[in-house]
Amino acid sequence: MEFTVAFDTTLSFTSIILRLFISILIGGIIGYERGRNYNNSAGFRTHILVCLGATIISIMQDQLRVNMYNFITEYPEASQIIKSDLGRLGAQVISGIGFLGAGAIMRDRGVVGGLTTAASIWVTGCIGLTIGWGFYSLAIPFCIAVIIVLVILKKLETRYIQNRYVVQLVVKFKPEYNFTNSLLNTYHILRDMNIQIKNFKKKEQENKVLYTLIISKQQDIMEVMCDLTEQDVISQVYIP
Repeated sequence: MEFTVAFDTTLSFTSIILRLFISILIGGIIGYERGRNYNNSAGFRTHILVCLGATIISIMQDQLRVNMYNFITEYPEASQIIKSDLGRLGAQVISGIGFLGAGAIMRDRGVVGGLTTAASIWVTGCIGLTIGWGFYSLAIPFCIAVIIVLVILKKLETRYIQNRYVVQLVVKFKPEYNFTNSLLNTYHILRDMNIQIKNFKKKEQENKVLYTLIISKQQDIMEVMCDLTEQDVISQVYIP
């Protein structure tokens, strides 16, 4: 089935119902994914309403376009005085959805959550605007792209990104050992532990180094610290 987009001189009732139906369907698909997997308050119905509201605004703009076209066709002289920005309402919708998305962002003890849900609300509104204008051939692949990001890329993120975390450790070396050699020795130890050094800051006068490490979630930071303190060149390991 191929959808075509044409700027017709009429906006039929059937076309309006089709746009509303597709809006509910696409908003429901995205909202179902967010609500089912993450138990978000901004889930199934919220995404439907966001998509539907944006679609309604676009339908209003499209109807305004039809009315202006028909009026100017009947009264050509009016084209010199009638001005309208058909994108203004849509721009306000996108800004307004930003405030709604902010409500989905939660902060608990310095941890920010709900950013993906907030982004999905915003992109759902954008798709709703597309549907309202009758761009079905654009809205459907847009929806597919969003689902790919939310479902498939989530699995990749969980496997390759979220299975590691960043931690800072201060390693203090024994003064009787050469600082450079101790630093090199510690590098080999961390490498053997499959720990990536993201950054480090040397304080040679104090015989210590501040490491920023990327550690697998399967590794216990306390065990890493214990393994380091067992080394002859290291006198102390602690979290700053």
